Parts: sequence; structure tokens; C-alpha cells
Amino acid sequence: MPNLFTSADRRLAEAISHLTFINPFVPGRAAAERAVLGSDYAPMDAAWNFAATNGRERPNEVRLRHKIAAQVEQWNRHLRGGGEMTSDEWHLYQDAAVFDLYYSAEDDFFRLLTSAGPIPSVGEIYTRFLTRFQHLLMLPDRAWRCQYTPEHLFACCYQVSRAFQGIYRSIIGLSPCMMRLRAAVWESIFTHDMRCYHQQLYRKMGDIATLILGPSGAGKERVAQAVARAQYIPFDAKTRCFRESVDKLFSTTVLSALSPSLIEAELFGHAQGAFTGAVKDRIGRLESCSPYGALFLDEIGDADPQIQVKLLRVLQYRTFERVGEATPRRFEGKIIAATNRDLAALMRECKFRADFYFRICSDVITTPSLQQQLSEAPDDLDNLINFITTGLIDDERMRRRLNDDARSWIVQHPDYTWPGNFRELEQCIRNILLRRRYDPPVSVGAGPMEGWLRRIAAVELSEHQLLSFYTTLAYDRTGSYQAAAERLGVNWRTIKARVDPAVLKG
Repeated sequence: MPNLFTSADRRLAEAISHLTFINPFVPGRAAAERAVLGSDYAPMDAAWNFAATNGRERPNEVRLRHKIAAQVEQWNRHLRGGGEMTSDEWHLYQDAAVFDLYYSAEDDFFRLLTSAGPIPSVGEIYTRFLTRFQHLLMLPDRAWRCQYTPEHLFACCYQVSRAFQGIYRSIIGLSPCMMRLRAAVWESIFTHDMRCYHQQLYRKMGDIATLILGPSGAGKERVAQAVARAQYIPFDAKTRCFRESVDKLFSTTVLSALSPSLIEAELFGHAQGAFTGAVKDRIGRLESCSPYGALFLDEIGDADPQIQVKLLRVLQYRTFERVGEATPRRFEGKIIAATNRDLAALMRECKFRADFYFRICSDVITTPSLQQQLSEAPDDLDNLINFITTGLIDDERMRRRLNDDARSWIVQHPDYTWPGNFRELEQCIRNILLRRRYDPPVSVGAGPMEGWLRRIAAVELSEHQLLSFYTTLAYDRTGSYQAAAERLGVNWRTIKARVDPAVLKG
């Protein structure tokens, strides 16, 4: 019999192989879909997220499922009928089968994760998955063997489903900066090479810390949750259960909320009698963190240097001790840290350890401000309002009314810069729900100070204007000519001559 692929089949198989392992949130995803679907491809917005599709399945996704499932079945019949194949053809066929297997279980995983409709048990989902796996990849009288065990591939498919839903549903927006953010979060979970991840790297990702940077209120915790809840969880084929619940994959500690001594006990735990009030042994967050999950250290930029040293040891050696005892304990989970502080400036001021930074900077994700998002895609505001109100109100008519009220307030204040970012927008809409108005903590609009800052960013100021503004800012912050002069290293009369009263009025 002839080999498995005709020349046209090979081109299609190579396109499917590329599509199977591509990051779904990169612009290249559209080209990968078009390569498989050909003339059946429907042009779509490149920004694949809940706001763009309103939760509906994309037409191309439906067509891909059907076309690839039918093609894989045709190739399977050829192989079961004694057809020949090369090693290269076997690997391409295997990739197409992986695509088909993922989508054969994806609807069940969706119901499991979202409680939408009848929820099947994990055992039921695996039974159907295993039947399909055996049909596609366990061929009789063949020397070729699948590079995945069914339980590992099942765990991988469940992880992909969790990762996709977590990113797709929580990181909203059509702007380029949000598209880049979704793609970056996917890479944080699977790296840029998803095939290598599933074959080898899934065992090692807990060793790589993730650092999330960005302004306050820009969604750093949402990003942390998306990464943590998508960690790999092994599947036990004997018990037909995953070894950990998704609900136990994410825990958080705010490092600025407690004193250094309390933070140390919170993170590392303590032995009975370690300090006054330690009446019994206590397990810390590091010890209680699931080996398949992640510990989120929020506001890492505010961590005391002593805590930084202890965390550095955890990251370097994966061990720690409870406060008041010398027994080493092992940390198996992943560390995710976040801050809105300028860590480079803190390191220059010796307030953040450089050696600690270089232990947490291997995977850096930056969340954009709401102002940046809206400057790139103004229509995102409507998408964000819909996203927020959908979580507040079930009734569609009431939700439309709240959307209209929110838009009305925003239209009346077109220059508002949203200093609190997405978090402030959420509270704005809740205010409007309760009182039909929102009173920001600062005056609405771009005051003189904000105007100067924008002009600096746009490089619109002369050297004289920039010096005048900076001197005036120093005077305003220090409260006196003398203090400003000491800060800037000049004579107080120079400060007085350069201060611009127009800036002070802002």
C-alpha cells in the first residue's frame, strides 16, 4: 500500500502540527488556522478573548474541529488497513491526533471548570478520552509508539483547557498591549515551545519564579491566578483522579500587610515556643502550598531585606525552616511575585537586594495601565464595562441600564486618566450602580501638573521649561526654598528664581 500522506496530505499535516502547538493568543494563530482551513477560513479579530467573542465559540474553531477530526479518522483507517508510513509521517499524524484528542475532551473540561450544564466526573471524561486515545494512537502490529502515555496527555489537555479559559476569561481587551499580555501569560505557563514543555519541561516549571510588574489596580493578581491555576497536575489512572484540586493551586500573601516578624511566621511557619504567643506549631504558607500550585507574594517591592534573604534561600535551594527550629523542609511549589514599585530604583537605593531580584526575574510579565489600554483601543472601554457588569447583574435589561449609566458618566468626563486602573473602573461602576454617580478621589480632568508630565513624556519642553518644572516640583514636595535647594544642590535664591507659580496652582 502507498505511504500515509500524499503531497497535499503532508502540507495539511504540517499545518495541523504547527497549529496544535502554537500559542493561541499570538497574531500568528490566525495564519495557522488559515493554513489548515484554506478557503473555509473566516476572517476574525486577532484578539481572542471573552470580550471579542462574547463567550461564543468562534466559527473557525468549529470548522477546525470537524475538518481535523475527519482527516485524522481517514489517516487512521489507512494505518489500520496496513498502510505504510515513515517515522516523520508518524510524528505528524500523532500531532494531528493530539489536536483531535484535546477537542474531544474540551467540552467536558469546560463544564468541569465552569459548572456549565451537566458536570461529568473526571473518571467519565477520562474513560471517553482513553477510548479515543487507544483508537487513534495504539495501533496493532506497529513498531511506532506514542510519545505520550494516555494519563500524561490527558493531564496536558486538562492543563491547556485551564490555561486557555483562565486567560481568555480574565484578561480582557482588544488593544495590542492586552494581546501581548495574554500571549505573555501563555508563555509563562508553557514557554514559547509548547511541544518541548509537554515532553520535558512540565516537570521543571515550578523552579522558575514569575515576577509581575505594573501599576496598582492593573490586574496583577488576575494574571497571577491565571498562571497559578494552570499549573500541570498529574493524573492517576488507577484512581481516575487528578492529584490536586484546582482550588488548591493558588494562595496569596501580601508582604506589606504585616510586620517583618509576622510575615516571617506567616510564610515559614513557627515552632511552639519560638516567640511569645507561639503556643503551638504552625504551618506556614510555603509548607501548605501545593507542590503543583503557586504561592503569590504580592507587593514584593515592600518586603523587608531580611525576608528577601530568606526567600532568596528558598528560591536557590528550595528549602526553608520554620521560625524557632532547625529542621529543613522542602518547598515544591512555584513562586509568583508582584509589585507596582520601581525595583531598579529600589536596588539603586539599596532597598531591594540585587541578588534577590536576579532570582525572580527569569520570567517577567508587565501589566499595562488602563490609560495605555484605552489609548490603543478606545472601544475597549465598552468591552470592560460589559465584562464588569456581567459579573454584577444577571438580568440583561438591568445590565444594559447600568452600562448606559456608566457610559454616560464617562462621556461627561472624557479627560479622566483612571489612576486606579481597572480596579478603579470596577469601583466606579459599583458607585454608579448604587448612587448613579462616581466621585473620584482627585479632580476629574487633566490638571496643570498632569499636563506638564504628559508634555515631558512627549518631549515637548525646552531645557529651560524642564528645569523650571523640576525645580517647582522639588519646592512643592519639600515645602521650602531651603529644603528644595538642599535636595537639588543649589542656592535657595536659584530655587526661588526658577519656581513657576503656574505649576503650583495645579
